[in-house]
Amino acid sequence: MKGTISFLRQNFGAWPLIPPAAGQPPVEVVVPYSSPALSARALSAALDLSRGFEAVVTLMAVHVLPYPASLEVQDGIRQRLEAELAAVVRTTPATVRVKLVFARSREDAYLGLLPRRSLVVVGAQDRWWRTRQERFARTLAAAGHSVAVIKVN
Repeated sequence: MKGTISFLRQNFGAWPLIPPAAGQPPVEVVVPYSSPALSARALSAALDLSRGFEAVVTLMAVHVLPYPASLEVQDGIRQRLEAELAAVVRTTPATVRVKLVFARSREDAYLGLLPRRSLVVVGAQDRWWRTRQERFARTLAAAGHSVAVIKVN
């Protein structure tokens, strides 16, 4: 699967070209989960971007529940999502943290959960129109996060 990367916004100056100074906390690299194929490609690109740096890579999934439903999740939904996330993490030999969140709004959940000075790597299909993932990436960039979009053919 071939892909291209583009940065929507960078808060790191020359990052990823220059490693952070000694004594600084590790760079947080977050990959939002959208689908197994896109997330696996974005995770691979995130690991490539963080190679040679002290970085913590997190695969974060936010599952949206409608307002009439309670935020207590049925076991079947949680098990299915955990299995999908585990399958994506198994595609890479590196250590990756996994975070699964249930919320009412995907964008609000990510904006509230993303740490400062984090790099968000979003996987998106390569289309001539702006996809849902690209609109989401622009929302994160507008909120001040460093965002890279991996377009997958």
